[in-house]
Amino acid sequence: MKTQIVPRSKSIYRVSLSIGMLIMMFSAGCKTTPVGLPQAMPDRDKRMPRGYLYYLDGAGGGTAKNNWAGGVKEGLFEAGYKGAGEMVSWETGKGLLADQDASVKYKRSMAEQVPPKVLQYQKDYPGAPVHLLGFSAGTGECIYALEELPLPAQVDNVVLLGTSIGRDHDMTEALKRVKGKVYVFLSTHDQMIGLATEISGTTDRKRDDPSAGIKGFSLPPNASEETRGLYALKLIYIPYSKEFKQDGDRGHHFDNVKMEFIRDHVAKYFPTR
Repeated sequence: MKTQIVPRSKSIYRVSLSIGMLIMMFSAGCKTTPVGLPQAMPDRDKRMPRGYLYYLDGAGGGTAKNNWAGGVKEGLFEAGYKGAGEMVSWETGKGLLADQDASVKYKRSMAEQVPPKVLQYQKDYPGAPVHLLGFSAGTGECIYALEELPLPAQVDNVVLLGTSIGRDHDMTEALKRVKGKVYVFLSTHDQMIGLATEISGTTDRKRDDPSAGIKGFSLPPNASEETRGLYALKLIYIPYSKEFKQDGDRGHHFDNVKMEFIRDHVAKYFPTR
């Protein structure tokens, strides 16, 4: 009797492929040299009144030992950013997968540390611009932090890179707390937030909803006139462009935090005074 060979199903193949991709991309990301943000600069006192940037790193980062802030800091300074800033850690400390798998309740609880910082800075330096920058799972933290900011307080601009929160997340409350714009960089080449999130899930723990970093946020069903207006006015999408290749960006996940990309395409959204 011949043994029947059962072909591998497409779903199993897809799972195996995704896991392989996750391992390769996670390994690539972990090689980035960790560097802090401007709080360690000797001219910090001069920078403080000019503006402030809160950076929320991706899963597996956010600590002095391991983060993806090196390219962010270098890119900002190369572009002539004159303000100060800090990296706000929200991660579990147990690694990339543990951070990604952490519950929404945990992630929201960690995002609660941002609003008091914003309010204190605005009290100390009235009128100085305040910005948020999120990368990967840190984009979800940016959004949760905005939702916790008590009105009428607002930040100036927000930039989301490699956005891994589900595209059906209702952005209404977050957008109310942004004076300027929320700039969302998009890329269909980013497999970390594409195929891979089918295995790991989005940062808001969904597997049936694509990440917003692919095609943007979807308007909520039965959206109010206010919500429609906020989405139209404040959400600005920046799709991947071939011109990004000049900075070594091929639309892949960690290309978002390369020094050249931050310098040429991101820093301009963080004006200082």
